[in-house]
Amino acid sequence: MLFSIVAPVYNEETVIEDVVRKWETIIAENSIDAEIVLTNDGSTDGTSEILKNLQKEFSNLKVITLDSNNGYGMALATSVKRSEGKYIITIDSDGQFDLAEYPLLYDKLIKEKLDVVTGYRKNKKDTFLKTIADRILNSIIKFLFGLQLRDSNCALKLLDGNLFRKITIEAKGYPAPTEILIKSSLLGTKIGEVGVNHYHRSGGESKLKTFSTGLNMLGFIIYLRYKIFLYKQRVINSI
Repeated sequence: MLFSIVAPVYNEETVIEDVVRKWETIIAENSIDAEIVLTNDGSTDGTSEILKNLQKEFSNLKVITLDSNNGYGMALATSVKRSEGKYIITIDSDGQFDLAEYPLLYDKLIKEKLDVVTGYRKNKKDTFLKTIADRILNSIIKFLFGLQLRDSNCALKLLDGNLFRKITIEAKGYPAPTEILIKSSLLGTKIGEVGVNHYHRSGGESKLKTFSTGLNMLGFIIYLRYKIFLYKQRVINSI
């Protein structure tokens, strides 16, 4: 199998069916050898029932259901562990990214012989505070980890599957996409970046709370920087 499309899902009853059907249409129309692996992260609305019905219709759709809400990062990690593709595409399940743009990432990865290609949101459709928070985050990541990327926390990424399945995602929530890039770089991977579109939600609401999410992000980044220091000093065996 060439691609595994992985995503967490939490309380997305208003959009998830349209999103999955759009992905399946893209896969069918382009004859892509791909699976979709979704982790239902303890949804309390109608998401679970919708996913059950979709799974009956689409044989390439895997749904893993968690009994309680564990957070974006853990749900993403669960999908990655159950994936089988040579390459893994990470994407959000709220419709803010277009899977049809995957060739932008794949072509760059193949042509430049990269291990990871991450998107950067060319026209971020989010609140002013969240946009500023992302800019601050990118500056911190560049300073602390030397990653010269425009948008480290963009959810749309393409990674070598064998590489990705070696990475332990520790972040429970929002920092997970950035953690993936930081840990990938420590493995000596070649990382590229390409501009992708970002869209307004067509329904539902964001689960992120700007202030608390920002504090959690900062705390996790400090923890990760310290852990990497211990790893480089041979105090711990892995990151």
